[in-house]
Amino acid sequence: MAMTTDARAWARRDPITADVHSPAYQAYQLLHWGFAALPIIAGLDKFAGVLANWDKYLAPAVATHLPCSAHTFMMIVGVIEIAAGLLVAIKPRIGAYVVAAWLVSIIGNLLLLGGYFDVALRDFGLCLGALALGRLSLDFDAAKGAA
Repeated sequence: MAMTTDARAWARRDPITADVHSPAYQAYQLLHWGFAALPIIAGLDKFAGVLANWDKYLAPAVATHLPCSAHTFMMIVGVIEIAAGLLVAIKPRIGAYVVAAWLVSIIGNLLLLGGYFDVALRDFGLCLGALALGRLSLDFDAAKGAA
């Protein structure tokens, strides 16, 4: 039996429909649009600074190795977050894993920073949600493409 990397090989064997009344499909939609919108909002706020002073969340151990200021770096982070949110909106099967990896990097930074272990724990929960979106998208994003 040959090994395959085709995402359809990991999807459900029985056909699944994107029924709006299905609790699984509703959960997929909540995760899909939540993980599209939230990174975009956080990314935009890196420029506006309404929700938080994002610079304070950058670990000094990371900041000292940057070729730019912490503020400039956080603006770059904002652009990446906006791009990740757009990727989730357009291609959740890929974007979900990009967001999960991004959250792991944020968790690592917060652990280096110290004092924000509660935020790191919350981000771990978000990471699990992004991974769940990635798994659900194998069924529902594929079903949407087949329709």
